[in-house]
Amino acid sequence: QLLGEVAKLSPDTVNMMLTGNADQHTAVEAINRGHIFRFFNKPCEDDDLIAGLNAGLRQYQLITAERALIEQTLAGSVKVLTEVLAQLNPAIFGKAMRAKIWCDTIAKSIGYPHPWELGLAALLAPIGYVSLPPTILARLGEEKPLQPLERDVVRRTPEVARQLISNIPRLERVAEIVYLQNRNFDGSGFPADGPLGNELPLGARVLRIFNDLGKIVDSDLVVKQHFDELRQKPDRYDPGLLDQIEALLAKEDPSYDKVAYPKGTEHDINLKNLRMGDFLLTDIETLEGQVLLTHGNYVSEIQLQRLRVFQELHQFHEPIRVRRGGHDPEVQIGEAS
Repeated sequence: QLLGEVAKLSPDTVNMMLTGNADQHTAVEAINRGHIFRFFNKPCEDDDLIAGLNAGLRQYQLITAERALIEQTLAGSVKVLTEVLAQLNPAIFGKAMRAKIWCDTIAKSIGYPHPWELGLAALLAPIGYVSLPPTILARLGEEKPLQPLERDVVRRTPEVARQLISNIPRLERVAEIVYLQNRNFDGSGFPADGPLGNELPLGARVLRIFNDLGKIVDSDLVVKQHFDELRQKPDRYDPGLLDQIEALLAKEDPSYDKVAYPKGTEHDINLKNLRMGDFLLTDIETLEGQVLLTHGNYVSEIQLQRLRVFQELHQFHEPIRVRRGGHDPEVQIGEAS
């Protein structure tokens, strides 16, 4: 039982057992339930014990190297997807980043078992939009009403997102959260078939709240007055979770009841001095009036590269006001299990 608990608390630990009990049943139980890598009987020769310890060390190095490789691959895959999303529609990506920050704020307090997965699901929530034609994408970014046929097309995007995300190792739970993010607490919404109420994954219930909150919160990020709007649609949300999230944001998020941008220092800079991770306080706009990035968003790597290309061809309104050194916009991959 002790070794079984050790395996749960520290799954990377390589366990070995040295015992005077040579009973076969004990050995089988230790291997099957305690995840024992080597089983030694007393008395044990020094050479056998040394060889076993060396083998255990190699096994540990193999486990940790494999985990590091998987997490690096996972982080790289996620980076590609988020950069595609940022390039696809900066406004939609900005809302996803805002939802991620909210998720990071409340994840541990609501007892979410894998907090990094919740933030990642929020960031990848709109990735299914890659399948949409530019006209529909533009209407979504501007939050304009959709025609019935356009709504039907948008309703298929969660399945596209699930297929994209589930191809990445260890993101099966994230894929399911994203797939169910538009399904309401009472079972309405889309997809048409699936769980309802508390059977919905907790992450999907959180995203249902934050996705709608992000649509009605203005770019100054003041959120307090909008929770009453959400409560006017009780069929959509887990009521207990909605109350819990509002209480947590009121306690942890300075933008809950006043204008509050991310922590950091403000700078007025020229476009050439813009950095990845800067939080925009003003739009980035050409002298011809083309807005490439809107305020209230972080600058991603691919957006920065795109701006460098545009800078060779266009002149921009400068200076640009940014906040630097605040919230880390990068996705942290951890506890990949």
